[in-house]
Amino acid sequence: MFDVTPPHKVPITVYGGPSTGKKTLISLLNHRVYRCPWSGRRLSFAAELSTRQVDATVAFILVDARQPSSDIEEDTVAAARRVAQSICILHTKTDLVPGDHSNRHLGYLGSHPYLSYKWDVDCLSASLATGEGVDDILAYIGRIASESASVHQRDIRVSLQKLWSFVLDCIASCFALPPPTQLPDVSAELAAVTTDSDVMSLMHNVLDNTWGKELKSRLRAEDPSAHVTVNRITPSLIVKHPSPSERESMKFVRQNTTIPIPRDLCPDLSMLVMDFIDGEMLYECWDRLGRFMQFRVACTLRLYVKQLRSLTYSTPGALGDRLVSGILFEEYVYGPFRNARRFRRFCEYVAFEGWKAIARMAIGSGTVPPEPPRPSFPWTPVFTHGDLNMSNLVLDRRGTLWVMDWANAGFYPPILESIIMRQMHEIWHTDDIPPLWRRYRGFIAGKTSKEDEEFWDNFTGTIHRFPSQSSQRYT
Repeated sequence: MFDVTPPHKVPITVYGGPSTGKKTLISLLNHRVYRCPWSGRRLSFAAELSTRQVDATVAFILVDARQPSSDIEEDTVAAARRVAQSICILHTKTDLVPGDHSNRHLGYLGSHPYLSYKWDVDCLSASLATGEGVDDILAYIGRIASESASVHQRDIRVSLQKLWSFVLDCIASCFALPPPTQLPDVSAELAAVTTDSDVMSLMHNVLDNTWGKELKSRLRAEDPSAHVTVNRITPSLIVKHPSPSERESMKFVRQNTTIPIPRDLCPDLSMLVMDFIDGEMLYECWDRLGRFMQFRVACTLRLYVKQLRSLTYSTPGALGDRLVSGILFEEYVYGPFRNARRFRRFCEYVAFEGWKAIARMAIGSGTVPPEPPRPSFPWTPVFTHGDLNMSNLVLDRRGTLWVMDWANAGFYPPILESIIMRQMHEIWHTDDIPPLWRRYRGFIAGKTSKEDEEFWDNFTGTIHRFPSQSSQRYT
């Protein structure tokens, strides 16, 4: 049966300099009817030069792929924003760019993430002469024009992944460790802690010094001068200097989850006074646990991560100032970013620069560079602990698993929890971490593909080259 419904007309406006293929693109689009493969919707295109178009669904800004570094005028982007719902920079004449990993070729490849980040727009490439890349243009317009763009060809795969995750969650729920019992009454000890001066006077007492030495021994710190960042000021209280967002993160987690974490007992002080949890870090007790108990710990932590991921936000970063920092960022600070898309484009730009350095080293040694990774993980920010290493997980005497140190917590893409665990356990501390714990990473925080891991390896390898956010440059 033929579809007699007229195709939906999509207005398109085209910008670009001389000899970039504007008229060719317009002619190519205006002689097609496109059927969206994910919705079946038929589209026709009404493409015109920017001098004629008033309102448009999509604006294409064409640049010659042979000269991608030539600046796009700010006025052009501003004009496109005024008339179009979505903007895409389109590199044309790609058939004239040699794919030889020369400086010219690398410059062309790098212009995609650079321009995408600089102008906060999408980027595509096509040869209008050979037709290569035209299908990508049509699919892009279809996604923008279709109301069902967010649920296209990956529906079945995503549904199967969600079903499998649900099954694993059910298994984890059956074997999770018990919730905590009521924390002890520490009011008598808190009576002596009313000011920061009181806290300072209690630090480095006999109890604290003894506990600090014991803690370094438990952490197998080889350097005797290693500094312990937490002090035990009374039998039931510990104290630390919190990160700018740590106190807010702890409050947020306590209000929105059932994850066992210490209480912030003196919220009016600058120092963070918390409950001392009597137990052992997983780092020191894991090998003494039976396999079944190890599995129960992993099940419990999986459910903790699930609770955190149920908490979403529109922008990435820490609570309060929305700044982005943590282990993957080499402790530098970036942002705040206006939205998750802006953060994604920043990360893609940094990751490409990391790949480019690897590619140039490969070329210098006479080998073929790897292809740039193209991961496809979601970027919707979810609440993330940001440092689930074995020393931040404490198993108390009653068998409850506590999560410590929320200094790096914030809203980040779901994959970052697993990537950070990989960074800590499989790259930085390979010799210190039990193999079975490393294998549990995918079950606890989600599996990561080779493309995902290469992307973040490239990112961490070059983020230090980008100035910290004190300049407010990366926003």
